Amino acid sequence: MFFYRRIRFVARRISRKPGTIPKPVASFRNLLFIFLWTAVSGTVFCAGFFFQAYYAFSREEPVAKVTIVPYPQGQKNLVTLELYGPEEKSEIRRFEISGDQWMLEGDILKWENWINFLGFHTRYRLTRLRGRYIRTSDELTKPSEIYSLVEEEDHPVWGYLYRHGASLPFVSTVYGNAVFQNTKEASTFLVYTTTSGFITRKIKDR
Repeated sequence: MFFYRRIRFVARRISRKPGTIPKPVASFRNLLFIFLWTAVSGTVFCAGFFFQAYYAFSREEPVAKVTIVPYPQGQKNLVTLELYGPEEKSEIRRFEISGDQWMLEGDILKWENWINFLGFHTRYRLTRLRGRYIRTSDELTKPSEIYSLVEEEDHPVWGYLYRHGASLPFVSTVYGNAVFQNTKEASTFLVYTTTSGFITRKIKDR
């Protein structure tokens, strides 16, 4: 409106029609208000853009809780796995594993970065839980257990995504991912999905 009124005034002067002359004080006040409004709006927009980007690329969604209880004999460990589902529903399962570490495996679908920015989070599927040895020689000679966490391991949708996911629009890549941690002492870990895959953090002892 500020510029429209002045352009209209200039047009009337050129066409030699009578028009109201803008007052200098009012013009300066209006122009100052425009600059302040633009500065505040730009600051709010940039701050919103920054916080949205920070949230999108640092988001960690909890997907499972792993509790380890070593048996007194030291040969096996009891693993309590709590899988987090939609609408705060969870499933608790218990397993016995051998080894120095537990390992949780799964599938990851990573979106393009701009899709993450719009609020779409990494898609995943937890597929297996197994024991793991630190030494390769132990992996070859000592007993180990592996458990499936899904009913259909060769799911057709994930099979298609592995073959053609990289060529699909909005998809950056599809790959397998795993996290593992020690089983030496009783402890609890939370497993999260991020924009790049699975991570795990130990819950501090209460």
